[in-house]
Amino acid sequence: MDVAALVADDLPDAAELTFEEKLAELNRTVMRHPLNREILYKTLAFCAEERPLREAEDFIAALPQFERATQNQFYMLMSLVRSYGLDMIERDEEGNRVLPEQKEGLSEDEVDDLVAEISFKSTDVGDWFVDYNKPSARLVDLLHLVPERTDTYIELLEFVEAAPRPYGQIEELLLGRSALQTVIDGRVETMQPSVFVDKLERAGALVWKEGWTLTEEGREFLEDLKVNGQA
Repeated sequence: MDVAALVADDLPDAAELTFEEKLAELNRTVMRHPLNREILYKTLAFCAEERPLREAEDFIAALPQFERATQNQFYMLMSLVRSYGLDMIERDEEGNRVLPEQKEGLSEDEVDDLVAEISFKSTDVGDWFVDYNKPSARLVDLLHLVPERTDTYIELLEFVEAAPRPYGQIEELLLGRSALQTVIDGRVETMQPSVFVDKLERAGALVWKEGWTLTEEGREFLEDLKVNGQA
């Protein structure tokens, strides 16, 4: 099957889109499914170097977030190709890149014989997206968004650093905190503790792995806070 041709049929000509339009499409793709969001981000970062299909699929499957993913590895890779975050590269037996003009006039079987390997590499759009959305930057934004909640976020990070925590323990830790109070349409409402978990997960700091625990990025961020006397 000529996968590259199928992808090309689904896409507007990239030359017709601005960088910002392609970035907006990539952002929509990554942010669309909460359970896949961090997987897609990490896949873009992993493919900063060209990665063969099998290596990319194995990387995705090994991520703790993949346990709850709603799509398989190949579908997620192709969604990033369709949204301009990844280039799909076809190579022949000698490792040379197969160009579209080389496949002109060939049957599907002949294309299959020509293409020995598929690999993926991030585009300029994908690279920019990864750099802009680094977990450390997302966490800084989160902690400064509502300053009166900063200490609670840090305490929660420290709580799950000690050991993976079921949600019930986190709920018990946070219930009754003033940080859960928010004003909606002039009325004081109480948020669920799950809001804090969700926001830290979206920022790339928490992952479910037999309990809520720190990601590598979350652990590094907390260590930086400790070094700077903020935790």
